[in-house]
Amino acid sequence: MNAEQSPDARRTQAINQWLDAVFAMYPLENTGFMRTREDRFANPVGHALRQAAEALYDAVTGADTEREAINAALAAMVRVRAVQDLRPDQAVGALFLLKPILRELFLVDALAAGDFRGYLDMESRVDTLALMAFNLYVADREAVYAERVAEQRRSTAQLRRWAERHGLVAPVGPTSASCDVS
Repeated sequence: MNAEQSPDARRTQAINQWLDAVFAMYPLENTGFMRTREDRFANPVGHALRQAAEALYDAVTGADTEREAINAALAAMVRVRAVQDLRPDQAVGALFLLKPILRELFLVDALAAGDFRGYLDMESRVDTLALMAFNLYVADREAVYAERVAEQRRSTAQLRRWAERHGLVAPVGPTSASCDVS
């Protein structure tokens, strides 16, 4: 591949196409907003996805990236999608949207240059990132559900205490009567 066909030369194009595909997964009323607003406070989801896309693209193309940076980018992308109640295939599937873009931009050039192995390595890195993302997604979903259960318990306990104070239910817990166990 020559310099203008390299992953570095096509980085911006590939990332923009990938982000367009990811944003298209969202409802139409959110898509335009996510694409146009780059402010991290006005559009935290779009900002997180943009930041993650850059680091993940570099990881996929084999750029020299640190594992911590890749994990952080992947976690940011997945965490945003995990709290949005997306199904796993929707949350992690955003990574697989990069594969057709890689094919479009690099496959023909890789074949012409006799570097099919290099192209396959890029696709394998997408698969590896997807597996890592799935693990992160599951952990984040477990945390979300654990927080929901804890909130339910707090609400139920609070309601129970209120009902006990008003004499609507019998108190629960240790009583003054002792039990003999023989």
